[in-house]
Amino acid sequence: MKMKLIMESFRTFLKEEAPVPTPMSDVPQHLYHAVGSDHLDGLRDNGIVNLPSELEFEENKTGVPCSLDMNDAQRHGDVVLELDGEQLADSGQYTLDPYGPSGMRVGMTDSAYSSGHGVHDMVDKLGTNIPFQFVKKMIFAGDSLPNVRKLKDGGFGGVEIATFPSSPDGEIQSMWTPPPPEENQ
Repeated sequence: MKMKLIMESFRTFLKEEAPVPTPMSDVPQHLYHAVGSDHLDGLRDNGIVNLPSELEFEENKTGVPCSLDMNDAQRHGDVVLELDGEQLADSGQYTLDPYGPSGMRVGMTDSAYSSGHGVHDMVDKLGTNIPFQFVKKMIFAGDSLPNVRKLKDGGFGGVEIATFPSSPDGEIQSMWTPPPPEENQ
């Protein structure tokens, strides 16, 4: 019983010192995460995963890095994934921590936090996993157009496929928009 009290007091202390995460009610509608196009199949199958190192954990750099600005995200990969912020918030599984001027880190909620079972190192090593179902749009950069038929046949038919504009003041060009869910039945 004493150990449980010590752990609860320690958690309270950590909460007072830690940066305050953004309440999920204040989550932006869209978050952007950039990846290399060669990683899309793995992301579709395994989700967007962040397994922090001990150094990243100590520096409070845990969670999937995202940007609030699509163009900022584009600098980190040739495909920008648009995540549905409202759906992430509604799931109750994630927290948001501000990171940099226009960035956020999406982390997993520790559901065993108040269970009384204590803390285990494995909780921190599991990292964050955002299933691909939260991706609403894939925006491709560069000069080459994505092979939409190949992407749809490869399991990406439920996600909008688009390309970045060729000029800075242009608009995103949609190459494929999935039908609404009620039409799929």
